[in-house]
Amino acid sequence: MSKTLAIVGARLNSSRLAGKHLLDLAGKPLIEQLWRRLTLCQEISSVELATTSDDFNQSLVAWALKQQISCHPFEGDVNDLMARLDNIIQRQAPDFIVYICGDCPLIDPEFIDHALNKLKNSDKDSIKLHDGVHSIHEGMAFYSRKGWEKLMSVSLCAMSREHVGYADRITPVLNYLCISDSADYSKIKHRISVDTQADYRFMVEVYRRWYENHSAESIVSLKWVQQQLVEDPQLAAFNTHVQQKAADKHYAKVSLYCHFSKDIGTGHLKRCALIADALQERLGLGTQINIKGIPCSLPWLQSTAFWFEDDTHLLTKMQQDENPLFILDFNPSFIDMNVLEKNCINAQAQGKKLLALDKLAALLDNIDKLFIPGFYSSIQSSKVSFGWQNYLFNPIVPRKKQQQVLILTGGSDALGYGQTLPHLLEQAINPNWQYIWIRGPLAAAPMIDHHSSIQVNHNPNNLPQLLAESSIILSCYGLSLFESIAAQAATILLPVKHLCEPAELQALSAYEYCIVTTRLSEAVLHLERLQVNDELRCQLIDKVSTVFIDVNGMSELLKIVSELLAKN
Repeated sequence: MSKTLAIVGARLNSSRLAGKHLLDLAGKPLIEQLWRRLTLCQEISSVELATTSDDFNQSLVAWALKQQISCHPFEGDVNDLMARLDNIIQRQAPDFIVYICGDCPLIDPEFIDHALNKLKNSDKDSIKLHDGVHSIHEGMAFYSRKGWEKLMSVSLCAMSREHVGYADRITPVLNYLCISDSADYSKIKHRISVDTQADYRFMVEVYRRWYENHSAESIVSLKWVQQQLVEDPQLAAFNTHVQQKAADKHYAKVSLYCHFSKDIGTGHLKRCALIADALQERLGLGTQINIKGIPCSLPWLQSTAFWFEDDTHLLTKMQQDENPLFILDFNPSFIDMNVLEKNCINAQAQGKKLLALDKLAALLDNIDKLFIPGFYSSIQSSKVSFGWQNYLFNPIVPRKKQQQVLILTGGSDALGYGQTLPHLLEQAINPNWQYIWIRGPLAAAPMIDHHSSIQVNHNPNNLPQLLAESSIILSCYGLSLFESIAAQAATILLPVKHLCEPAELQALSAYEYCIVTTRLSEAVLHLERLQVNDELRCQLIDKVSTVFIDVNGMSELLKIVSELLAKN
């Protein structure tokens, strides 16, 4: 009887989504969901995990050990995937091999068995689908032992060592068996591998929908996924924008610099994380975020990040940085602007491009572009980009509105609303409404009695869903305010104090997209009116429903990035 070996290739060092194989997917690591699918294959004799022995991948090795999965970490060149796989193949000596990418938790057991059965009953080296047959399958390659040896013999350049099967595109040596698909998977073309944050969000939603109506022991049906994609454009939109990286193309790397603390808040880092995701997903660029602050576990920070304890260490890193483009996102009151300006002058002298964000107008003479992710600017310069079209946040999927009030005081509650606002809200509680206070990751606990009907959610993962479901939102000034407007909620702006210039606040008030207040007691009175007056609430919701329909601030920013890199 022939021996068939499945090898799952996985490393946690992904340039676009580090650690992706161990991300949670319906209560299990992503790679475990993939492994469950492989165990259903009848044509596979054994399965082994192919990873590397470097420190970064030790948690993956530990997972395999805990699951009693065969894993012998490769000690050679971490980029030599072919050698990593061949090391296993020479030791296991299989007759047939199926290579599985460890980031594809929708591989179809039925198709794997179908393809292996066809290959075993032929004298060919590998398989491929008949010309003209389109399929949603991803992340698999099939070889006879003879075919694998042929592929290894021509895998000579760095690119062919790093990508399985690439050598045969350069020097064709394999004899292919053309087969039909195991079922009709041609109804839609869509990414089902996880390589970016958008791919991960898509996969989380797919698994969530499946397990709402199926047992925990079941596996997600790929036929069902295909039908969901055909019927629901919103599901498909999660990651249709992601660019598949070409194996033979060089992609530039971008460095993002920002800070993060209780005094500064989370906004700068959250914005950089969002930009890094978009650079990876839409342009295929590598990114690294350099942060001044104390390391913190944040569910939305998936890009490669480096933390620095003070200005000196962060700005020294900037001086040594060899990447061709820097994106700077600082509050000028919390960074040494003199040193930052000198760094910008030196970087430009070295031919690097500099894109600054938001309030860094003081650097205008020493940067290439200032991107303001907002509707207002008092600066007149060709280097400055601003407007309603510039806002940066992920699209908010519409949901049915609930009688729900959301209170957003920012990542660190810098204005201390948690100390005074709860008392005012308690005096105005409407029993027909639900109240949810969002406590930011750096914010102190609000002064809410444990008997209160106000629910406190600390740094929730489902904030976009809560935004979409809430009919009324009280928000501090910043990204959360404009996300609330984009969520088509009746939004009340809490007093801004020093966060906004008077002219900017006056301009915002003139748009009438939110209710602008100057006192907390006034904000609570507006809340009471909106709760009891359906017509007033609906009028405000109808007005804001037209604001962000065509806004695509990330596209505006990515266009600037592309232009700057093209000049390099």
